[in-house]
Amino acid sequence: MNHVVKAAIATLGLTLSFQSFASNVIRLAHDSQETSPVHKAMLHFEKELEKRSNGELEVEIYPARQLGDVRETTELVQQGNLQMTFGASVLLAPYVPEFNVLDVFYLFDSTEQAHKALDSDNIGKPLLQSMESKGFHGLGFMEVGFRSVTNSKQPIQSLDDLKGLKIRSAANPTQISAWRSVSTAPTPLSWGEIFTSLQQGLINAQESSLYSIYAERFYEAQGYLSLTNHIYTNYVLFMNKEFWDALPSDQQALVDEVSRETIALQRTLAAEQNASVIADLEEKGMKVNDVPAEVREQMKVKMNAAVYDSLRERTGEELFDNIMTEIQSL
Repeated sequence: MNHVVKAAIATLGLTLSFQSFASNVIRLAHDSQETSPVHKAMLHFEKELEKRSNGELEVEIYPARQLGDVRETTELVQQGNLQMTFGASVLLAPYVPEFNVLDVFYLFDSTEQAHKALDSDNIGKPLLQSMESKGFHGLGFMEVGFRSVTNSKQPIQSLDDLKGLKIRSAANPTQISAWRSVSTAPTPLSWGEIFTSLQQGLINAQESSLYSIYAERFYEAQGYLSLTNHIYTNYVLFMNKEFWDALPSDQQALVDEVSRETIALQRTLAAEQNASVIADLEEKGMKVNDVPAEVREQMKVKMNAAVYDSLRERTGEELFDNIMTEIQSL
C-alpha cells in the first residue's frame, strides 16, 4: 500500500480498530470518477440505504482513487479497514481465482446474455459464493461493458495491424499471454498509470470499455478506436464478510434489496453512456472502425488458445466446465 493511501486512511481514521465493526457506517471506496455511471449508482445506494434504514445504516463514499486503486481498496476491505468496494473481476481474480472464468475472450455475445448469466443461480451465484472463503461477501455484478482497443498508429482491420503494438495489460499472467498470442507487446500497468504512459510513449495502445476511453481522456493520446469487443467486463460489488455477518438479518435483506436496485440503475446508466460515447469520441477526433467479424473470430481462437487451459486450472476445473456449459445453453 503506497504512502498516499496510508496517509488518507490515517486522516479518515480508518484504522484496524474498525475490524470490531462497532458502528454501522459503510465506508465505500472506489477508483472511478464522480461523473461515471457507477459513482452515480453508488449515490443511489447511499441515499436509499440511509433512508430505508431510518438512519441505522450510514454510507460514506470515497471516489476517484482517494483511498487507492482496486488492488488497494480490495485489500482494505479484506483486512476490515473498509466495509465495501467494487472492482472489475479481472482485477479481483488474484484474490478470487474463480473469477478467472470470466476472462475467457468473447465469452458473451451481448450485454443481455451477460446480465442473464451473471444474475443466474447457476453462473453468477456460485461465483459470488466463492468470495466468502476469501473474506468477502459478494452482492452482484454491475456493468462496465465490452472492451475495445485504442492505439496511436492505425485502425485495426486485420491481425497484422495488432503486431508490435505496445499495449497496456492488467497485471494478470493470462491477460499478458493472451495479448502476446496476437503479437502485441503487453506492458502491465495499473489503471492510474495508463494516461501518463500513453502520453510519454511507454505504451501506444490500450484496451478498455468505451466509457473509460472518454472518462480517462485517452483520446488525447490515441487517434484510433477499433471495436474489437473482445471481452465483457463487469464490476463486482462486495463487502467485508465479517461486517456483513455482523449485520442483523433485516439489515442484510435491506442491503441486498438496495444493491439489486443499484446494480439495475448502474447498468441502465452505463448503457446510456455507451450508446452516446462513440459519437463523443469522434467529436474529440478519434477515428472509429468496426473490426471485421472474421478478425474477431481469429482473435478469439488465438487468445483463448493461449489462456484457456490456464483459466480452467485457476478457476477450478469443475466450476469452469459447469459455467461454460451453462453459458452455452443461454
